[in-house]
Formats: sequence, C-alpha cells, structure tokens
Amino acid sequence: MNNNSARFVIGMEAMTPTGMNLDIATTVAKADLGRFDQTVDLDGIERFTYANIEYTSKTSLFDKCKELIESLIGSLLKQLPKALKPIPLLVNIPEALSVVAMSEWLNECRHCDSISHYEVVQQSGPSHLTTSLAKLNQFDAIMSISVDSLVDDLSGLIDAGQVMSSSNPWGIIPSEGGAGVILCRNNLVKTLKLKPLAQLGYFDLEAANTTRRTMMKLVRNASRKIKNFGPVFTDMTNLRSHTEDYGFALGARAEYFENPQQPTLINDLWGTLGRCSALALLASAIRDAPNSKQVTLLMFDVQGERALLQLVRMKHIGFGPS
Repeated sequence: MNNNSARFVIGMEAMTPTGMNLDIATTVAKADLGRFDQTVDLDGIERFTYANIEYTSKTSLFDKCKELIESLIGSLLKQLPKALKPIPLLVNIPEALSVVAMSEWLNECRHCDSISHYEVVQQSGPSHLTTSLAKLNQFDAIMSISVDSLVDDLSGLIDAGQVMSSSNPWGIIPSEGGAGVILCRNNLVKTLKLKPLAQLGYFDLEAANTTRRTMMKLVRNASRKIKNFGPVFTDMTNLRSHTEDYGFALGARAEYFENPQQPTLINDLWGTLGRCSALALLASAIRDAPNSKQVTLLMFDVQGERALLQLVRMKHIGFGPS
C-alpha cells in the first residue's frame, strides 16, 4: 500500500472517439451527439455497441497508436515547464504490438529531442499507474502515456459474449483512445513554484486474484485511514462483475462517500478504453471534480484489476465546476 500524498499532476490529456483532446471529448460526449456506433450480428437482429476513432488518418493498430502517442506527447509538452525539458517518458501499449518496434519508433519520433529517457511497457491500466508513480522515486517528473483499442478485437469480444448488445445489457462498449499525464514530486513543485492541477493522495491496488468483492476490500482498507471519500469517479463498465463489486463496496462504506448512487462514469462518455482507461479516468476527474475537495477514483480494469485513488483538484485551475 502506498501513500502518494507528495505526488502531483501538472499536465494531462485524453483522446477518445468523441474528440482529440480532453475538453472536446468530454463536451461532445456529454452532449450525446451520437457517440456510439452499432454493428449487426449475422442473424441480422442483434446489435452490438462500440465506439471507434474516426479522426485519425491511420487504420492499422500500430500506426493508429503511433499517431495517438505522438499527439499526446505534443499536447503534454505544451503544458510542460521549459525547466523540465527533456523529460522521461513511460508508454503503455496493447499486447498485440511489438515493444521493440514501438521503442525504435520513439527513438526517432518528432518529439524525441524533448524526451530524456523512454520505456515501453504492456500493463493493465492500474498497474501502469503504479509503475508511473514508482518512477518518481527515480525521476523528479515523468510523462506517462497509455494507448489501447478494444475495437481492434471487436469480433473476439463479441464471440466471448462480453459486448453490450440489444440482448445483453451486462457487457462493455469496446472503444479506443489514449491518455497521458505529467507527474512530479513535491520538491519540484516547491523549487520551481509550479501550479499543479491536482495532488494525489492515498492509492491502493489489487492486481491479482480479484473477485466481485475486491473493491469492497479496497474501500474497507482505505476507510481505516480516511473518513471522507467525497464524490466517486469510476471507469466501471456494465459487466455484472463490476456492478456487483461496486454494490458490495457501497454496502460496506456508503456513508464515507458523497452521493455514491450517482458516480461519474467515464464508460458512459467514451466506452471502455481498456488499458488507457485509468489515466483517462484520472484526467477526467481532475477536469470535472470540485475545487479543493477530495474525490475518490475507483478503477475497474477489464482484465480484472481493481484500484482506489484519492486526489484533490487545485483551486487555481480554470475548467470544470468550482
């Protein structure tokens, strides 16, 4: 269990099917402008819901992920103080891609002069966030990016019965996209007099042997240290295992949350983003959380991991509610 109270977010971005940056993606999604598509089964009756990115010029998974990563790096670099350039980079990619090929491309990408060190990994979302935070023991600041596409395996997910459809409400909405954050340590904020977007607090991860009561366990553990969880932001899906786990968590400590019956669900905005969902959830919560108020992020990875993160959004940032 980690206490990351001296860790800050100083930059963030997300790219989803509804937009090429976090503000556009959120605004369009909340406007409900036809953000999901449907594909019809061979029987011509059952319809499966999904969301894919249409604004990229690439079609292959590798090329699409390169385009997303390059755009995310560019957006995050614009938010990075000049004193922190070049900055180390951690990139999380789908297992279907080659780590070696992606590393070779990063070494020659158009932003390579702004990157001091890079590492490519293949992890679930919560584990990638854990790795990113651990890197702050080595670096004062780090850029962390994750990309994924569940749409790339849409047929396989349909065959496995995991996709939400006209006859199956207990499924996911396969989607694709990417998200990134710039994390830094407390000493850097003080030395450079930075104005961070958010301060990260308590964090706990259950990476293995998860059950439909794992989030309940994480919530109980957190309640021993924290008495106010605040509003809930989560990437839980319509999978029965997710909804039941959330129900058990509320049954254990509902009084610690603020209005837990109405959590902010990013899955309803953009669909299920796979391994980049954790960072997208972090960015979304920072954008829309109340100022100077502790909120709790409940992370439900589609591969089974669960995590709980608390953060406080700084009052000086200018988007979202006040």
